[in-house]
Amino acid sequence: MEQKTDTSMWRAAWRWHFYASFFVLPLLFILATSGLVILLKPTIERFAYNDLLYVDPVAAAVPFDKQQQVVQLEYPNSSIDAVVPPRDDSRSTQFDITTEDGSSRSVYVNPQDGKVLGSIKNDSRIDYVATRIHGTLYLGTWGDYIIEITAGWTLVMVFTGLYLWWPRNKIPRRVRSTFAIRFKEKGRKRLRDLHATPGALFAPVLIFLALTGLPWSGFWGTQWGEFIDNMNSGYNFPSEDPTSHEHASAIETPGLQISWANERMSVPASQPNHQDAKPSLSLEAVAEVAQEIGMKPGYAVGLPADEIGVFTLSNSWPSPAHDERTVYLDQYSGDVIAEAGWHASYGSLAKGTAWGVDTHMGRQFGLVNGLAMGGSCLAVIGSTITAPLMFFRRRQPGKSGFPRRPIDAKLSRRITYIAIALGVVFPLLGLSMVFVALLDHFFIRRVPQLKELFGMRSDKDTDFN
Repeated sequence: MEQKTDTSMWRAAWRWHFYASFFVLPLLFILATSGLVILLKPTIERFAYNDLLYVDPVAAAVPFDKQQQVVQLEYPNSSIDAVVPPRDDSRSTQFDITTEDGSSRSVYVNPQDGKVLGSIKNDSRIDYVATRIHGTLYLGTWGDYIIEITAGWTLVMVFTGLYLWWPRNKIPRRVRSTFAIRFKEKGRKRLRDLHATPGALFAPVLIFLALTGLPWSGFWGTQWGEFIDNMNSGYNFPSEDPTSHEHASAIETPGLQISWANERMSVPASQPNHQDAKPSLSLEAVAEVAQEIGMKPGYAVGLPADEIGVFTLSNSWPSPAHDERTVYLDQYSGDVIAEAGWHASYGSLAKGTAWGVDTHMGRQFGLVNGLAMGGSCLAVIGSTITAPLMFFRRRQPGKSGFPRRPIDAKLSRRITYIAIALGVVFPLLGLSMVFVALLDHFFIRRVPQLKELFGMRSDKDTDFN
């Protein structure tokens, strides 16, 4: 009886693993490839945009105000949204602008002579394209939801895959062979090892990536952010501070990146004194304030858009979570109106989420972090290639090769309970499971060809096994 139960469990795990993979693998290939590009952004940009980003070491730089004037002369009908001062003496100054036709450009100025080196149209920038693909598949809100559902099914795929891979007998004697790849073998054994071993080794990282990617998602991420705020473990401005009723995410530019934990904050407002008619601070003065308050090299400056706008100072992101910092300056006095960051305002849940997000981005622990995330991307890409090869190798001629449904009522109930629990924690995953169950019950079971294709043994079987 115990052996029969184990066999049924194995078949159920194989069936869930197969169908989860059937949906997830194409998307995981896209996410892993785009994620690898994002991870390698500094290296890629050094090769792709070297003439714009890097200059000969500068001894004495032209003041930022004069550099700003040069950009305004070069692009007279454009607005300057943000500035990224050089992080060292070998880097150019980046000005993010919105042109007359509404497009976004990054303009680069040589700080040594104040001349414009050139510009990049940001909607065709390599890392921008990769980020849009990674976040929304270029499908907007619906793409965001698809990514969120993918994260949920990825967890199903990984846990069932680990169950299939885990040795069942004589574990101490099989540990070495379990982690070994039999390159000398031919056919399915070698493919199986190439698929399962990297997948098992990087499974914890893939689970981590799926979970830490969710805070960006449109539905789960929004609910999680609100939960953090309601638990008073996020961040809050004093209620008396005037705000512009605009979230920090709305002022982001390619150079001015707001960290996840700060992007939902309301941007405070400057208080113009119309009687005094004091002018807005110069960019040079803002840079001096940034240096005084200890902003890290590579920080960006967001410029005020109107008379109540503020100067936004943000440390470069992604970065280690403890370096996250966003500071708002009154555009007239230069006083700090509000500050958000790891040390200034994060609660425990905000810190935990920020830590996870920055580790996901490969920035929390330096090179080791980057290598771990890069290795995971490569492992996922490899598994998405070997999985279909394994399927076609094992499929018998004339058969679909789809795993058949095991018959075990108790097992069906247990799996249903697990599915319900996952659906509660990840609502979009739950909705997708309901959709699959309804499709199964009202369509697949009623079409004999589909019923046979999907391994339906009996109408008495439950939906979730």
